Amino acid sequence: MSSTARLSPLRRGRSVAVVAAVSALAVLAGACGARGGEHITDGAEMNGTPQGGAAATAPADDGAAVDSPDFGTVKAPCGKGDAKVADGEQQGGADTIQIGVPNDRGATIRPGLQKPIWDASVAFAAWCNAQGGIGGLKIELIDMDGKLFEVEAAMQKACGNAFALVGGGNVQDDLQFSGKDGSDFHRCKLIDIPAFAVSSAKSMSNGQVQPIPNPTNTISNTWFRDFFALYPDQAAKWAPVWGNLPSLKIVKTKQEAIIPDVKGMSQVGDFNYPPIGTTDWTPLALSVIDSGATSLSWTGESPDIAKLLEKLKDQGWKGRALLETNQYDKLFIESGSPKALDGSLVRMAPHMLEEADKWPAVRKYLDLVDQYVDGGEVAVLGMQSMSAWLLFVTAANKCAADNGGEISRNCIMETAAATSDWTGGGLHAPQDPDEGPTMKASTCSMLVMVKDGKFVRRYPEIGGEGDDGDGFHCPADGLTKVTADVGEGNVDPTRPPY
Repeated sequence: MSSTARLSPLRRGRSVAVVAAVSALAVLAGACGARGGEHITDGAEMNGTPQGGAAATAPADDGAAVDSPDFGTVKAPCGKGDAKVADGEQQGGADTIQIGVPNDRGATIRPGLQKPIWDASVAFAAWCNAQGGIGGLKIELIDMDGKLFEVEAAMQKACGNAFALVGGGNVQDDLQFSGKDGSDFHRCKLIDIPAFAVSSAKSMSNGQVQPIPNPTNTISNTWFRDFFALYPDQAAKWAPVWGNLPSLKIVKTKQEAIIPDVKGMSQVGDFNYPPIGTTDWTPLALSVIDSGATSLSWTGESPDIAKLLEKLKDQGWKGRALLETNQYDKLFIESGSPKALDGSLVRMAPHMLEEADKWPAVRKYLDLVDQYVDGGEVAVLGMQSMSAWLLFVTAANKCAADNGGEISRNCIMETAAATSDWTGGGLHAPQDPDEGPTMKASTCSMLVMVKDGKFVRRYPEIGGEGDDGDGFHCPADGLTKVTADVGEGNVDPTRPPY
C-alpha cells in the first residue's frame, strides 16, 4: 500500500497573541515532535511485491500490514474479550472505554497545531476497534481540543467522563492543573499516557507515564558526544541560541548541562532573541561569530534558524548547527538555501519517516493514518501518540489478565511504569517509561543530517559502528543530570506511587 497521508505543514498565525503560541516550540524542542522532511513513498519492495515485478513469496507477518493484528513487534494488542473498566472510573457503556485525547489543533493563531496526534489517535482507535477493541471494549475518543488557551474547558470534557488520557498533549500543559473541581487533572483522578509533555509542572507530575520520557532533571548527552566525535574542530566551541521565553530557556538550560560531560567541548556564548518580530538576523549572526563559536544549538522555530544560518553563511561562518528534533521539519529545509543548511545535524529518538520501509511499525503508522483518516497528517508527534496508545493497551491487557478482566487506573499506571525497553513496537529507540517524578531520559539517539535539501541518516549507520540496535547509539554513560533550577512537577501527594 502506498501511503498518501500528508506531512503536516506548519501554519503561522497573525494575532498578537502569538507570543503564547510560540511556547508551542517547547512541544517540539523538548518533546521530539517534528514533521518529516519529504513525502513518504514506498520502497523497492512492499508486502512481498517488488515494484514492477511478480509477487514474491509472502514474508512472515512483521506487523506492518494494515490488516495484520500485530503492530510491529507488539503482538495482537487489540481483540475480543470480556474486559471491563473498574466501577466508578468512567461514564459510558459497559462495553466501551472512554479515552480523552488532549490537543490544540483548533487554535486560531496556529491552525492544525498537533493535528498529527489527533489523526494518530483516530487511526489507532479505528484499527483497534476493527480488531475487537481492548479486550472487547470499544474505544470512544473524547476530543479535548484545548485551542492553546482553552485547556481548562478541554479538561472539563474529560473530568468524570474519561477513564484516561492517552496519546495527546497540550502546548500549555501546565494549565491541566487548574486547581478547580471539574477541571484539574489530579482532582478529577485522571491518569495520562501522553504523546508528549512540555512544562516542568506536567512532565514531572505524578499520575502520568510517558512512553518517551522528557524529564527536566536529566538529558541524553549522546548526541553532543557523537557530534564532537564526528566534527571535533567545529564542536569544540559551542553556543546556545534560544527564543527569550521561560519554556524555551528550560530547553537551553538542559543543553548547557551537557557540556561538562563532553571532554574537549566548551561553551563560548549564550544568545537569546525576541521570538516575535525579529526580521533582521544579521546582528545575531555577527554576535555568534564574534563569540568565536564554531557550533550552535537552537531553540525556536524552523524558519527562523534557517534565516539565521543564511546570515551566518553570508558572513563567512564555517561552523555547524546541532539541532533538536523539532527541526526535522520540511519547513526548515524550505526556509533556507541548500548551501546554508547543508551539514546541519538533528538528533532523533524516533525513527525517520524516510526509513519507513526498514521499520514495520513506522510503515504501519503511516498506512493506518492513510487508511482511516481523510486528509490525515503524519509526523514524529504522531508516532509518539501511537506509541502511547500501544503502551496503554499493553498495560490494559495485562491488567485484565491479572485481575479477572478488570482494568483500573491504578493498575494501568503501575504496569506502564514498570515497563522497560519500550520501543512502541519499533517506532523509536528503547525507552524506560516511568511515572513523572522518577523517570529518566533515554541515552539513545541518532544524528540526521541535511544534505542536498533532504534529511539523511548521518550516525550511526545501520549495522555499523555505534549502532546499539535498530540504528540508534545508546551508550551506558550517555545521561547527564540537570542540576539547574528548571521547575518542579505538579505532584499530588495523595496519589499512590507506581
